[in-house]
Amino acid sequence: MPFKTATKVMKILNYNTAQAFAQPSVQGWLVVFVCGFLAVCLIGLLPCIAVWLIVKVLRRLPEPPLPDWDVTVLSTASIVLQVASVFGALLATVMVLDLMRRRRQTVRVPGHHPIIGDYEHSVFYKTWHAEPVLPTGKPVRLSASGSGPSETQAALWQQFTTRYEELLASATRSLLAEGHPLAGCESLTLAPNAITLTQDGQMHLSFEFATVPENFWESEADQPYPTAIFTPALELMRTEWLKPYG
Repeated sequence: MPFKTATKVMKILNYNTAQAFAQPSVQGWLVVFVCGFLAVCLIGLLPCIAVWLIVKVLRRLPEPPLPDWDVTVLSTASIVLQVASVFGALLATVMVLDLMRRRRQTVRVPGHHPIIGDYEHSVFYKTWHAEPVLPTGKPVRLSASGSGPSETQAALWQQFTTRYEELLASATRSLLAEGHPLAGCESLTLAPNAITLTQDGQMHLSFEFATVPENFWESEADQPYPTAIFTPALELMRTEWLKPYG
């Protein structure tokens, strides 16, 4: 990988690798350009010299005739240097563009809403995230699209907290219906740990759960994920035990 090669060269030169790849800069561009340039020179020089020697040998043979190419060490070196320059420039430019994209992904603009509370706006993904407190006193991850909570989103959240016990009981009854994956445990407690407000006004809840016995599953890879979806009017649409990813 080019970045691994660049990192090794930086270590040899005692260069601050973390600083070079922390943010786009002319210094970082030059470092990656030099690394890409040297890599092509080292890798491409031997094949070019081999081709040059083969052409020299074939020219001494009577058959078949070869085009009158002016293949010299200088011309071969010139081609290698040109290719190395182009590759180094492309590699450094791609690195800078990738760093710019990554920095945009990490930009968070803080804000405050009188109902939701403190939140952060992810500029790149055009979403906002907050951790409001449920009526139980436990914080929950809340996310939605937009630069901040809209009036509709805030109203939906306010209705949800007002009817929290009713809505949670409805989702719990549906999730614990006969045949659910945790039917074999002695007891089960569900609690929402993430809530998403979708663009069409729905509310998606993800739950965490505690079982007795605690080690009911042999591994986390086998653990299902209980979810519930409510309509914009906070009517239970459906619940589901999602299978582990992968």
